[in-house]
Amino acid sequence: MAPTINDMNRRLLRSISSPTFCYRNSEPHMPSSLNDTHLACHECDLLMGRPDVHEERILVCPRCGSRLISNHANSVERSLALALAGLILLIPANLFPVLTLEVLGREQDQTIFSSAMALYRGQLPLVALCILLFAIVVPICKLLLLAYLSSALHQEKAWPGLKLAMRSYQHLDQWGMLEVYLIAVLVSVVKLVDIARVEPGLGLYSLAALIVVTSLSSIHLDKDLFWHRIDRLTRRSTDV
Repeated sequence: MAPTINDMNRRLLRSISSPTFCYRNSEPHMPSSLNDTHLACHECDLLMGRPDVHEERILVCPRCGSRLISNHANSVERSLALALAGLILLIPANLFPVLTLEVLGREQDQTIFSSAMALYRGQLPLVALCILLFAIVVPICKLLLLAYLSSALHQEKAWPGLKLAMRSYQHLDQWGMLEVYLIAVLVSVVKLVDIARVEPGLGLYSLAALIVVTSLSSIHLDKDLFWHRIDRLTRRSTDV
């Protein structure tokens, strides 16, 4: 006989009130109060109670095994440092030439913006727009949002728009394509090296360092910790 709605509700309540967690290198420790401490798996949507995860411990979903919480020491400070480093690297990556080409005695420098403008003048406006958006605008917005969020959480202040900033960062995190641009530059170097003298510029090295920094910021960002602290700061500001 198929389960009734009441049976399904009872099963759901049991899963919430008595969750079984899978830990790596740790033992579960449940907080004394479960109010506002529920957690949903982003892969299988399993709803469970939030445990007290200490530093350098990882919580995985008991159903699908996906990582739920990666609690690293000084996670907010790391994100803030990476965001500031990325913003600093953005300046030389966009202002200095990525490549210097010399053909028949004529030398030409190419930055990210100038390459997009060359594609626009070459009747490729859509490709030029993609380069401007995904190689310049999106990385700048991502790093600014991460710096804003990390600064607010580091100072324990409920700055306006924290939830919107976190949602925007998570959405933009899927659209940063600096790696694709770097691969395109390397392919161009391989194709042009036989017909022209190609020299990598400071912008190329800065771009490579920027890719490393943005990748590390995405890897080390503890989204669950950020959301948990944002909710706590928001409730604290409303209660005052």
